[in-house]
Amino acid sequence: MKRTLLFSIIASVLTTGAFATSSTVTSKDYVDARDALKQNTIPVAGTNSSTPGSTIVTYTGTAGTIGERGICNDPTDNCNQADIATYGLVGNAVEYIENNMPTLPTGTANNVVTYDNNGDIGGERGIYDGSTTYDSSTDADKLVTASVVHDVANNLPTKTVTTRVCTSWIDGQSHTDANCLLWNLVDETVYGAECNVDADCAGYIGNCSCLNHMCNCMWY
Repeated sequence: MKRTLLFSIIASVLTTGAFATSSTVTSKDYVDARDALKQNTIPVAGTNSSTPGSTIVTYTGTAGTIGERGICNDPTDNCNQADIATYGLVGNAVEYIENNMPTLPTGTANNVVTYDNNGDIGGERGIYDGSTTYDSSTDADKLVTASVVHDVANNLPTKTVTTRVCTSWIDGQSHTDANCLLWNLVDETVYGAECNVDADCAGYIGNCSCLNHMCNCMWY
């Protein structure tokens, strides 16, 4: 009776594997499952020859694989583009830029900055926007806004002038004024303003033109 009970206990232990040793045979699935729980070995820092000095461990695009990046603290370290810059390095760079950035000259508000004869910023021009009455002594050299050009183009003064048009020439001769036999007088509307001399047309694209005792600033 006692022997039977002892054998039953031993069989039960072997069946459950409670006292399995390193020599116990296991399945592949069991080994793979247990191996997946293990942590990968962390590589020794500094093994990447392209990252001199101290380095940091980084993730890669491959699951379970880690990478490494160098730490750049001084430009003389021959740092790589992928290195991580320290706060001190960035701070020194910003300070250098602030201390060596050229100071731009100040000027008049709402003026356009221009270049001087040396190609450097050193001048300015005003902008005429039509908000004040045009003064040739102060506004002649200013740049104009698109709205001013649009308003001028749509509000040019017009005049009706009489012009002559040849309707018949000498047979076989070129059609010139000298060979004209019959003139026809035609009224024509033109852009222009009354004037006496060319100086009266200052600011207009044209000259003072007179026809039939009427003088106008003509646009060509």
